[in-house]
Amino acid sequence: MQQSYIVDSANAPWKRSVSEGVAFACQVLLPGDDGGPEAMRFRFDDCPSVYAHMHLTSQFQLLLNGAMDFPRGVKHLESLAIHYTDHKMPYGPFAVSGSHDMLVLHPRAGGIIAMTNHDARRQINLSGRLFASLASDSQWQPFPGLEDGTFKLLMPPDFGPAAVVTRTPAHAALSMPAPVFGRYEVVLEGSVIVGGQEIGPPGFRYVRSNEAVEPIITGYAGASVAFLTFDKDALEGGITGEGLAVEAAAAMARAI
Repeated sequence: MQQSYIVDSANAPWKRSVSEGVAFACQVLLPGDDGGPEAMRFRFDDCPSVYAHMHLTSQFQLLLNGAMDFPRGVKHLESLAIHYTDHKMPYGPFAVSGSHDMLVLHPRAGGIIAMTNHDARRQINLSGRLFASLASDSQWQPFPGLEDGTFKLLMPPDFGPAAVVTRTPAHAALSMPAPVFGRYEVVLEGSVIVGGQEIGPPGFRYVRSNEAVEPIITGYAGASVAFLTFDKDALEGGITGEGLAVEAAAAMARAI
């Protein structure tokens, strides 16, 4: 079975909201209510402490602008950067500043649970992985088989989930391995053509398939694209309609 979603973020409305005293603007880009992926864009007001929480599914955060500071020496992030967690893996509190703007990308609906919830603390994924990386810490490398194309790895190649940023000229066909557990392909600069549609930043395609999928084609000015690929942890957790998942879904609905 193949899943494919194409999102042009320019067409999504913004909503102002407050969660646990933290003010932000949000776009719901994919709701996840059909069993597919859940994707949101957040712009937090400057805040010294966004409350500690976790999601019930694995997650990529792609920091597009501004800064995030995580506790206990985890990382100071400035755009462009990624932050990854496995399902039920708590993180925060964290500070945001500098016209913060990020994508929050799940393979399916994951809800949100504050770590003040004692039942949630008993269900923490004790073997869960957490990883953060600044794009500026990685070096550009030649893109195999593509003249004037470059790429950089934002996660170690043997970590499991993968994060790659590409920078390629016009009309380049960008192919990646089969996205067995799901992959977000996010336009950072320029534009791409996919499914007969041209999208600019930070639009994206989400695709999941056991076989290689149709390449995305860079637009007339070329493009920079982030490929964020989940591994088997994407099959874990999620909104199940019972237990902690009910509360997590309700909390997310209140927040956005």
